[in-house]
Amino acid sequence: MRRLAPLVLILAVGACAGARPAGGEPPASLAALWATLGEAFGALAALDTPCAEPFGTWFEEFGVRGLACVGAQATDASLLVAQAGGTVYTAGPHRVTEEVVALDLDAQRDFGRYDPVFVDWAVEHGVVGAERPLLRQALQPTYDAYVRRLARVYWLAHADLAADGFPASVPAGPLADYAAFLEGGPVPEGMESYGLDGDRNGGFSVFAFTGRSEGLLPRLGLDVANDWEVKYEANTAYGFWLRRRADGTQARWREGLERLLAVYDAAWLETQR
Repeated sequence: MRRLAPLVLILAVGACAGARPAGGEPPASLAALWATLGEAFGALAALDTPCAEPFGTWFEEFGVRGLACVGAQATDASLLVAQAGGTVYTAGPHRVTEEVVALDLDAQRDFGRYDPVFVDWAVEHGVVGAERPLLRQALQPTYDAYVRRLARVYWLAHADLAADGFPASVPAGPLADYAAFLEGGPVPEGMESYGLDGDRNGGFSVFAFTGRSEGLLPRLGLDVANDWEVKYEANTAYGFWLRRRADGTQARWREGLERLLAVYDAAWLETQR
């Protein structure tokens, strides 16, 4: 299973992450990100597979990698990391610091372990709320257009896991198999991922969770033109939460996601309580 790009948490969970200066305006890099997200999306849509490198996706219009790719056109990830200080990961195949943004999205077993200091920063500074009502209102259309579906999908996936005892335990079947795989276990037969040439590549297939992901569709509360897109996003969401269980940061990321939904999607969130 290929990993999510590190901008996922900056864009989808900590959408406005950044130290809040006196006067209440976001740092210049974040203001540029939000102001030009739609323009960047339009420019990418006119290109041929613009997100294949370095984000490893052909689809800029959906999924966390697509969102990260679009956001990267508006601001430099290193600028956001500089605002947080330190590094994004403490271990794993990626290097994301003020100086270097290098992703290894082909790593089959290894994955990025988030630095708890970075996670705390993103959660604490991640959402423009009631303290800046005009800015929050201005950002609502951006949330609705680019973040809402992903935020809901990730919330539903976590809630589904929690209903079966997560994070203390993991539901039996493909999810438990993936959790064991993260700890060095084998890929069960039928859950292998495949390369572009059709050969098994030693990883765990993102599609192993599709049966579970299909159950989230009725709770999304949105008109969906292509169910496959949502199931793909949900598959990656399940994998994300299991990796955060493994690196010890899932509770903090859930808190950040809840804050985001409470500010920009409160009516829907209340239906999920």
